Amino acid sequence: MTVKQAMSAAFAISLGVLAGRASAQEPTTRCGGVEVRLIDVSYDFARNAGLDKKTKTIESTAVAAAAQGNITVVARGPVLGSMDSPKVSAELTCTGDGVALTSTITRSANYQGDVRQNELWLPRITIAVALGQSHVVLQTVWKMRLTNGQDPDHARTPPFAEEKYPITIRKTLRALK
Repeated sequence: MTVKQAMSAAFAISLGVLAGRASAQEPTTRCGGVEVRLIDVSYDFARNAGLDKKTKTIESTAVAAAAQGNITVVARGPVLGSMDSPKVSAELTCTGDGVALTSTITRSANYQGDVRQNELWLPRITIAVALGQSHVVLQTVWKMRLTNGQDPDHARTPPFAEEKYPITIRKTLRALK
């Protein structure tokens, strides 16, 4: 077994052992009248992710208390593979019109786009938003950093098309009336 095969096997085993949980955190960020709490950084296996399927999304769930402005949000990132670390960092910061969630993916600098033993997965970040105003803009930014410290402006996880980085998605969150 080559070193690369051993690394791929170890990563696949670690994904199974972690059972979808990369880390659990609970830092809170307050931006004006909005409070955002980072609940969980995890992932889903991408077994059914079609090549034409949009994977990068922001989904908001209006919970029972949405009339008071409480919303659960799930930000999903790009399809990743065995040479990407399941430890995705997430940072919340204030912007002029809301909150930015910046997530950094770490990829091996030696990754050459191999498909063999590539277990595809999608990063998922769950946050709770308490709106103290009628609406707020949530911006998610997905960055990629190589293990050599470089930040690439594009990357590819076969068999998917190349992605330009950073990937930015915006959504306006509104309290129910």
